[in-house]
Amino acid sequence: MTSLILYLISDDPQSVPYFFVTFKSKLATRNSQLILYPHAAAIGADLGRFFVRTAVVRFDGKLLLKESFPLSEKLTRANIVSSLEAALRHTREQAAAIGVNPIAIGVSVPGFIDHDRGVVLGPGHGIRGWKNVPLATELNSTSGLPVYIGNDANLMTVAEHRFGAAKGYRHVIFIALRTGIGGGIIIDGKLYRGVNNAGGEVGMMIINTGRPGDVMRGVGTLEEYACGRALVKQYLSSIGKTGISDSMRAADVFRLSREGDSAAGFAIAENARFIGIGLANLVSIFAPEIIVLGGGMALAGDDYLNEIKRQTLLNSLPECSRGLKMEKAVLGADASVIGSAWYALSRLDRNQT
Repeated sequence: MTSLILYLISDDPQSVPYFFVTFKSKLATRNSQLILYPHAAAIGADLGRFFVRTAVVRFDGKLLLKESFPLSEKLTRANIVSSLEAALRHTREQAAAIGVNPIAIGVSVPGFIDHDRGVVLGPGHGIRGWKNVPLATELNSTSGLPVYIGNDANLMTVAEHRFGAAKGYRHVIFIALRTGIGGGIIIDGKLYRGVNNAGGEVGMMIINTGRPGDVMRGVGTLEEYACGRALVKQYLSSIGKTGISDSMRAADVFRLSREGDSAAGFAIAENARFIGIGLANLVSIFAPEIIVLGGGMALAGDDYLNEIKRQTLLNSLPECSRGLKMEKAVLGADASVIGSAWYALSRLDRNQT
């Protein structure tokens, strides 16, 4: 109510960072509704493999500032939580310096999340003790702000749908092509979560049943055949080498192809074929309006993306793919922090994205 009074008496309402209004409507079937002022801001944080990235983002998607902080080489639960706390504290100070008072925190992390409790369920992703972590509670205790935790690929999906390449579409598939493969699905304008908030793990789709093994180790999955590591492995195999190179990255294979290396070109074509098969499965199931390709591999160039689209259309049902659009993500590395900040604000606004 205090914020509402400030808004009503202010000569410049936009100088009031946020307000909430609770009211009764004669026309509404619900007794009350919470309205979030569009200039409210939140801190979005993304936990990566080597860095914590943070940003201050308004409810309308405007990115006000962003920062990056290296992680400790010793990946333990205590170190990760400490790094997040320090990063959030510093970003909050920087926000205050430009006259912005964030009202919530959203954090994107890899793995499965209990969204209601803000608990990271796992897997650990190389972080010792990183299972069943009550991360929202721990960060709330040091920041004093409401904290909401989400899966990184899901929050990238939300960002691209709300502010990026999929803005205005109601049926969307987002896929992040990187060291691993993640993604998210928007159905009728809402993020699809499934039972236990575990839906959307597109990288775990089985595309080869000819190899025995454990799906939890990725055997036979789209991720095994089409992620960045898989592209490097395919290239090395095509030149007579086995295993994985610690020094070579997917970007190196794309560079070699541009320089005329035929083995690299073959590996990229195979990679695009596998991705197209995976996307075709999703197209035949969900019949989306648009597929958005994100992650570092999506920056490889139009020839690669055109081949992915060709393979997708070749392997999907025509009735399901008619009019399908395929676009590169436009928010880039900022998608996860924008998505996590907006997710936090939407949770405050009772919009359970």
